[in-house]
Amino acid sequence: MFLLDSGNRLSLVGDSLAPWFDIEPEDLEGTEITSLVADDDILRLRSALTDARQGSGQERQKFTCNLSVDGENPTVEIELSHVSHRSDCGDILGAVYGKTEHRISEEDTIDSEWFTHFFERMDQAVVEFEIRDAEPIVVDVNPAFEKMFGYHAGYIVGESLNEYTVPDSPTSESMPLCAEITNGNVLTGVYARQTASGAKDFHCRCLPIGADTDDQYGLAIYTDVTEDQQSKQHLKVFHRVLRHNLRNELTVVLGMADEIMSNAESQKIKQAASRINDRAEKLAGVSKKARKAQNIFNQPQTDTVIDVGDLATEVVEETREQWPDATINADIETSLPVATGLEIQDALDNLLDNALTHNNGDRVVNVTVRNHTPIHVTTRAFGEEAIIEIEDNGPGIPEHERAVVFDEEDMSQLQHGSGLGLWVIRWIIESADGSVSYDRTDGWTAIELRLPIASDNTPG
Repeated sequence: MFLLDSGNRLSLVGDSLAPWFDIEPEDLEGTEITSLVADDDILRLRSALTDARQGSGQERQKFTCNLSVDGENPTVEIELSHVSHRSDCGDILGAVYGKTEHRISEEDTIDSEWFTHFFERMDQAVVEFEIRDAEPIVVDVNPAFEKMFGYHAGYIVGESLNEYTVPDSPTSESMPLCAEITNGNVLTGVYARQTASGAKDFHCRCLPIGADTDDQYGLAIYTDVTEDQQSKQHLKVFHRVLRHNLRNELTVVLGMADEIMSNAESQKIKQAASRINDRAEKLAGVSKKARKAQNIFNQPQTDTVIDVGDLATEVVEETREQWPDATINADIETSLPVATGLEIQDALDNLLDNALTHNNGDRVVNVTVRNHTPIHVTTRAFGEEAIIEIEDNGPGIPEHERAVVFDEEDMSQLQHGSGLGLWVIRWIIESADGSVSYDRTDGWTAIELRLPIASDNTPG
C-alpha cells in the first residue's frame, strides 16, 4: 500500500512497494512515483492518476507496467483509487503486486484477460492469494469483496487473508486453507468470517490456481449466508419449543378426554369428550408431520443409491395388504437407481395413503414407474430420469392446499396444517434433486415425481 499527495509524491509507503527496490519504506517517502516506472510507462501512469482523481473512490484504476529497478524492469500491476475523504497524507491510495507467470505469460494473454474479466464482474466476493510461509497472502480482491467485507483493496493486498477475515475468537473455526491448497485440493464449507462491520457467516469455496508454476496460488470465493444461517437457527428453536409443548400438552388433553368419556354419565358430555379426543389426535398428526419435515431439513444430503422401482414394488405390496378392498394397479420398471436417502419410501407411502384415505367410493389407484430419457441425451445418467406417477379416482386435492404446494401461492393459504403432508413429499423429492407436479383430468388426480438417474460413479 502507498499514498500519494497532490504532486504524486509518496507520502506513505507500505510493504507492497518498498521491497521491489530493496530499501526501507521511509526511504521512498517524498519520491515522485513516476520516477519509479520505466520511461515507456510514465505517460500511462500519469493518465491513470488523473482518471483515479476524477473517480468516485469506488472505481479502481488497474494496469500493468514495468518498474525501473537497478537497470531491470520487473513487470508489476498497479492499482490506484481516489480517497474520498482526503487525509493529510494524500488523496490517492495505491498498491503494487507482481504479475506471476500463470496470469501474464504471453501465450496465456487471452486466458488472462478472460480471468480478469470474470474476476472483476463476479457477484460473489473473490480473493486471489499466494501462499507464503504457510500464510495466504492477498494478491487481489474484486469489487464485490470490497463491498461485502468492507476492506479497501489497497489496505488488504499484500497482507495475510487470515489476519483480516478469521475472527479473533477461541471458538472461531479457521479453515486448513494453506495445507489444502498446497495439496491441490478444493475446500468448501460454511464459516464465520470477520468483516469491517462484524462477523458474518459465509459459504466459502477455495481452490488452487496456477498449478503450472513453482508458486502456490488460490482463489477464495465467498457467498454471504448469514440470514440463511440465522433463519435455520430460529426455525430450529421454534420447532423445538413448539413440538415439546405440543407433545406434553396433547398427552394431558388426550388423557383427560379418555377419562371424561369413561366416567361421564351424560351422552352429550361423552360426545364432547370424543370430539376433543378426535381434534387432539389430528393436532398430534400435524405435529408428527412437522417433526418429519424438520428431520428432512436437518439430515445431511446422502448419496445412498436405491432402485426406486424395487422400492415402489414393496410399497405397493404393503399398501395392498393394508387396503384389501381397494384396487391398486402397478406397472413398474426396475433397474432405476436414484441417489437419495431412504425417506423416498415415506413420500410414496404418504401419496398412496392420501389417495386411498380421502376416497369414499370404489378406490382405484394406478402406480406407474418408468424410465425417461430426453431425446437430446446420448449417455446414461445425463438427463435420464425415473418417473413415478400415482393416479387415483378420488375427489382430488383441495384447491387451497394444491395452490400453496404446486402453484407457489402465498403461504397464508396454508390452513391448520392442511397440506403439510404434501410439503413433506415435495421436500423429500427436491432433496434428491427431483421435482413434483400435479394434474387433475376427467375425474382422475395424478401426482408425478421425477428423480434423476444416478450415475455409475455415484457412491452407494
